[in-house]
Amino acid sequence: MDALSDILRSAHLSGGVYFRCEFSAPWGMQMPDTPIAEFHVIVRGQCWLRVPGEKNPIPLRGGDVAVFMSGGPHALLDNPKATALPPEVVLKGQNLENYGPVTFGGGGAPATVLCGYFRFDPSSRHPLIGALPAFIHVRGADDESAASLETVVTLMMQETRAARPGAEVVVNRLCEVLFIRIVRSFIEQSPHRSGILAALADPQICGALNEMHRAPERSWTLAEFAARLGLSRSAFAARFHQVVGQTPMQYLTAWRMETARSLLSESRLSTAAIAERVGYGSEAAFGKVFKRLVGIGPGAFRRADARGMQSGSATRRAARDQQSMARAAERSS
Repeated sequence: MDALSDILRSAHLSGGVYFRCEFSAPWGMQMPDTPIAEFHVIVRGQCWLRVPGEKNPIPLRGGDVAVFMSGGPHALLDNPKATALPPEVVLKGQNLENYGPVTFGGGGAPATVLCGYFRFDPSSRHPLIGALPAFIHVRGADDESAASLETVVTLMMQETRAARPGAEVVVNRLCEVLFIRIVRSFIEQSPHRSGILAALADPQICGALNEMHRAPERSWTLAEFAARLGLSRSAFAARFHQVVGQTPMQYLTAWRMETARSLLSESRLSTAAIAERVGYGSEAAFGKVFKRLVGIGPGAFRRADARGMQSGSATRRAARDQQSMARAAERSS
């Protein structure tokens, strides 16, 4: 498994669509702050996005995707000076079963927008999710592989319109594909990458990451990585640290502990078996490193995780409610 796929698997990436919007000018919708990442795909037409802290509204055109990685209030508008109404006003009286559609506006220029969400395991410690900016704007016209992104969106539109059996599962899987495409496009389009984002964009460093993720249990050495990439040992170590911000062995150890954390949560494997899976012949040595990086030992982590699974937290409950905003609007109407 390549590094990006493995990282997203460990973060338990998932997603869904709240509803499909069929707007006609004039229109404007104010989106409230939420605890999960949200996205908007401009399928047809154009609109404007108002974001707190941004001096001017941001133009969005067909094929563009806007993502708010940590939620955050924002407004979608048909023109920069439009008034944005709260969701309970826009959604009042709408049938939100099977993704709508939500129809709203004055009958002018049309715009079709898909509004949805992404969610991740909040306990995931990998830096990728945190490295992404709070707001991502992927411009469809700027993406060399825009055709594949357009294909994903077309399939999402077909499923949200047809309401066939299994549509929810298909849409949710397509949202996962959409997020991966967004991350790829952001890495390709962003001129100021750093850390793990820069590493994923660097063919040689990403090659080393792929090796670590494919076989974290292997007793890797700097010399092996360097030889595979055609670099000297010192040149590889220096370049990896410069790009990633960690030494190769620091990254490998952190990923091993993230893998172990997932195995402790999701499997019934013994601590000794998990230690072996992540490259430790000694359960004691594994436990020492795990406690240093995670904060508690493997056994205590597994017990705490089991208690958390039983009780649940407000954040997890909110994240699991795939139509939380829509339902809240229905209750308000």
